[in-house]
Amino acid sequence: MKKILSFFALALAFGATSASADPLMKYDYFDVAYQWTHVDQKDVQDTNGLDSKLSYSPLENFALEGGYNYARGDIFSHGFNYNEFTYGVLGYYEICPGMHVLGRVGGKHFNTNGNVLNENIEERVDRPYAGVGSRYLLTDEIEVDADITYVNLNGANWTYAGTGFLTIAENVALKAAVAIDNDSNVALTGGIRLAM
Repeated sequence: MKKILSFFALALAFGATSASADPLMKYDYFDVAYQWTHVDQKDVQDTNGLDSKLSYSPLENFALEGGYNYARGDIFSHGFNYNEFTYGVLGYYEICPGMHVLGRVGGKHFNTNGNVLNENIEERVDRPYAGVGSRYLLTDEIEVDADITYVNLNGANWTYAGTGFLTIAENVALKAAVAIDNDSNVALTGGIRLAM
């Protein structure tokens, strides 16, 4: 974690000289990031993993989205793996220069597996999701996003997320995000966005 934070601090220090707005407010991009999640459940330890997203906009005001999230953690001191695949469509509209509102729908495939109390456990489930959000160009080099997502996963699950992007080079931005759901699970994410 310290190495990742050091990398971001170094990139912030040197990125300002070559800053460009190119990676911001676009819908053709690839994100890759490290994610730490605090799971607010007894006997479930915090997880570490990878979060990735891909967006492609073949038509103005519409984009196809996909993502993969991997997390590794412990339940009752036994390791488990968590995989989440996301696929969907996004609609966006510019209400004023530098301000977009958006809505998304799609599906999520969850796969959890591990060895708990000497028993191999695997669970797979598919669920639809829906969400709304906004994107705002704060400055030529900084974008801030806000999103609310709903998925029915053993009951209603709402996730509230905020994301910031800082341009460090042409078509490259640093990404930092925080998300919390109605079960009080908190995810912190840090990585990069590559615009296409």
